[in-house]
Amino acid sequence: MSRPFELIDPALRELIVEVRRLEPDVGLFDMLLDMYSTRYSRGDDYFTPNDLAYLFAGLAAPRGGEVVRDPVCGSGRLLRAAAYRARTQGGEARLSGADLNPTARYAAAVNLALHGFHADLGKGEADSLRAGTSPEPADVIVANPPVNLRDWGHGELKDDRRWTLAVPRSGNANFAWVQHILADLTPQGRAVVLLSPGAAHSSNSTDGLIRRRLLENGLVVGVVALPAWLFPHTSTSMALWLLAKGERPNTHRVLFADAGKLPTARDGSRRIFDQDSVERLLQIFGEWQGLRRCGDEGAPESAPWCRAASLEEIADAGFDLTPARYVRNGGTAQLHSSDGDRNRKAELYECMDRSAAARNRVRDALESRHDYKIG
Repeated sequence: MSRPFELIDPALRELIVEVRRLEPDVGLFDMLLDMYSTRYSRGDDYFTPNDLAYLFAGLAAPRGGEVVRDPVCGSGRLLRAAAYRARTQGGEARLSGADLNPTARYAAAVNLALHGFHADLGKGEADSLRAGTSPEPADVIVANPPVNLRDWGHGELKDDRRWTLAVPRSGNANFAWVQHILADLTPQGRAVVLLSPGAAHSSNSTDGLIRRRLLENGLVVGVVALPAWLFPHTSTSMALWLLAKGERPNTHRVLFADAGKLPTARDGSRRIFDQDSVERLLQIFGEWQGLRRCGDEGAPESAPWCRAASLEEIADAGFDLTPARYVRNGGTAQLHSSDGDRNRKAELYECMDRSAAARNRVRDALESRHDYKIG
């Protein structure tokens, strides 16, 4: 951490203080983040779950030496997952990020430090859309931006150089984020960004124009539709968009996956992916992007919930990027009962039993949180 953060949410600050009094235990801090996010999340104020962060990192496939950025870094989980992914490939990624919320930025700094990673999170909280691109472009960007953000600065930013495809419409920042991310990438950069399902098929003329130009410029690698209830606070089904600049395989086709057809398990109030299915998804998209070689197992046609579509087919569909429009006969998802929630509680109690006094202070801090709001 570079300096003390101001205006820290009192509850999260108390939790961090208590964890730092214990022996270093990254598992405990992670569980506290989950508890905090589940209990107090509102709208776009939540921390990305670990299993979804793993999927982000696997699809982005960062390598050692690459600059990895998250313009809305939240608790730092996407950066952390990306750093671990790069390390498994034999190198260290260079991490950077920003967030408008000082509480989240503080959590990110602590989270990354506890895992032994350093990230440049800037000198203070920052609104990435209004701040513009970074001095150094990123090789990889992972982002879970606010969904359908209305007040994003359209009036003051309408002449910005980032809008090379079209000026994003007022009242919705989805394609402002997409174009900001593309502008912040190197000429060969790639990105994974979480967007609302409406971004794929909105009938707004500006949205449709931007989707068309994204496709015409070969910037869309693929779209992964996610199942409902991946987040503890909402049943909304979101989608991951894979973007890339420069030369790559399959520039005239887009790979669609309907991950809502994959088996899931229940963990408390949310659903989690079957790990084998996630690895299968990563195999296929890694092969598609030319980032790994998987043979026949990496072919899109090898999975019933995955299909590649030509630009002509997508154009005939009105430039609709909804995966279900192209993946038609992929079977149905299976929801398995799980002991995940009980296991997580057992782990939490085991950690907290190391210090009864700390356990009580953490509980007191959580229960006193009702008067505060994230952000």
